[in-house]
Parts: sequence; C-alpha cells; structure tokens
Amino acid sequence: MKPRPADVLVVKFQALGDVLRTTSLLAPLRRRGCRIWWLTKPDARGLLEHSPHLEGLYAADPGDSAAAARMARRLAGRFDLVLSLEEHPAAARIAKSACRGELVGVTLEGGRLSYTPSSAPWYGMSLLAADRAAADERKAANRRSYAELWLGILGLKGGRALPALRLLPRDRAAARRLRARRELRGGGPPIAFNFGAGERWPAKRIGEEKAARLLVAAGRAFGRPLLVLSGKEDEEVRRSRRAVAAAARIDPSLRLLLTPRLPLRPFAALIEGCAALVTTDSLALHVAAALAVPAVALVGPTSAAELDFHGRGRALTPPDGCSCFYAARCARRRPCLDDIAEASVVAALRRCL
Repeated sequence: MKPRPADVLVVKFQALGDVLRTTSLLAPLRRRGCRIWWLTKPDARGLLEHSPHLEGLYAADPGDSAAAARMARRLAGRFDLVLSLEEHPAAARIAKSACRGELVGVTLEGGRLSYTPSSAPWYGMSLLAADRAAADERKAANRRSYAELWLGILGLKGGRALPALRLLPRDRAAARRLRARRELRGGGPPIAFNFGAGERWPAKRIGEEKAARLLVAAGRAFGRPLLVLSGKEDEEVRRSRRAVAAAARIDPSLRLLLTPRLPLRPFAALIEGCAALVTTDSLALHVAAALAVPAVALVGPTSAAELDFHGRGRALTPPDGCSCFYAARCARRRPCLDDIAEASVVAALRRCL
C-alpha cells in the first residue's frame, strides 16, 4: 500500500452485516489522513449515512448494468486507493474505473473475478481462491478477526477498529415508542434475541424449538422482558412468531414482545436500548458491536474467530463443532446450533449483564 493516499473509495454493497463491519476500517484510515467515500447499494445507505468518517456516499445497484456503467463513468480516475470488497463483476468494473492509484481486493481479469495479491490474507480464504479445499482449510484455521485481517492488509497499525453507526434522535424516538409497550415495562432494559439469518444462510438459523427454550431459560434466569427481533423476510417473521408462541406456552409468565418489521435505523436503535443481545452471526450482531451492546453469538457454519466483540460478549459454538462449515444449508436433521446448551447461553449472558 502506498503511503498516505489522499482520496479513498470503499466499494462494498452487501450483505448488510458485512457492510457494517467494514466500517471498522474507517477511523484507522482517517487517522492516516485519508479522505474516504463509499459506494454501496441503496438499501445499505442507512448504515452509512451521517458517518463522521465519510466525505460522501454513493449508491448504485450492481445488478442494473446501465446504472453501474453510469457510476463507473462518474467515478472514473478519482481515487488514489480503492478498496474493492464486492465479489461482483459490475462492482469490480466500477472499482477499476475509479482507481487512479492502488486497487486492493477484487479484480476482473478476462471476464473472471480474482483478487490482488495484497488482499490474499482475506480473499485467499474465499470463493475466489483457485484451490477451494485449501481456502476452506485456511478459513477454518484462521484466528484473526475480520478487522484484524484488513488492518494488516492495509498496513494500519495501532488504535481501535470499531464498526461505526451514528444514530439520530428520530431513530431513537421510534425505538423508545416500541420499548414503551406494556410487555417491556419493568425489570430493567430487555434482553434482545435474533434467531434468524438471511435467505443466503439458512444454516445460521436457530431452530424454533431451541429458540423457545432459550427464551424460557433467559426469562427465568434474569426476570427481564424479552424482545424478539422478527426480521424482514416473511418466513423469518413466521418462524419468530412460532418460537415466541411456544415459549409463552411453556411459561405464560414471560414478558415477551415480537417486534414488527422495522426500518434499518430504528431497528438499530432498538438494539441500542437493550441490556444484551443473543443472536446468530447476522446484521444484529454487528449492530450490537457498533453500538457497544454486549452480545452472545451462536455460531456454527461460519467463522467465530472473525467476529470481534471488543470485550463485550463472546461467541458460542457447538460442542462437537459444525459439520457444515461454510455450507449454506445444514445437512443434519437437528442443526448443530441446537447442541449449544441453554445453560451455556445463560452463563454467557450473565457475564454480559
């Protein structure tokens, strides 16, 4: 990496949790003297708006070839350093067009996606690696967090690398109205639960019966109200609703509230007001990290080592490991995440609280 580049472009579109955790690189880049812009998808803007670290924000859909071509022309030759962090041909084209200096990350060569040698510590463990079996072995053996890997790639040493999310009073006002609901009154700030994951990673989800048992165990252990984050997809809402109903049947005394579908920023503000979060490896986990909310993450098919709790929580993994590491769907009838004991989750929550 060349010393002290003036203008930097981050190209990162998805997933939302990955966009948010990548913001951990912004403050270290600013400390080096960089001016930073970001290119993302429209639905991720809410995670980046009002950031004190960004000079500007661009949004485009890489699936819209005409819009991507316009963005490539608009940004052509403007940046000394481009972090090309999206495994998508249109995103890689925009990144190459925008760069007048050094490009780090995903490239498009001869119509095929590849990556720069400088970014091998990360992309050498990815789907872009030529030897997938070796990449999977490196992924499983890795013990550095996402931020640590990228700080090393960029030669950024010293200081903290926290994800950044700046909320506004109107975001918090929407969350306060929901927390004023009768189900959440008394007993202190609620404990939040996120049992779902996006459509791309069903193997990350916690089973409905397991989710119900976790709610009952936490409610009985701490006497706090319990807030279940429903998600945005229809199936996730239905699964969360069934888990809440099952928990209520086991223990009708529990104070449970299933949230409605929420816009991105009020969703984050709702997590900010909670005492702790129990979650999968998902957007909710990265929101908690950005807003200093202690979190307990149940992690199976993805890399627990890459998650950084900044001293406020921990990852719990199945006692016998995960047999579907980095597979989208679990091959087992009983998902490995269900093997994590409720007592282990309660103990981890107790340390958080």
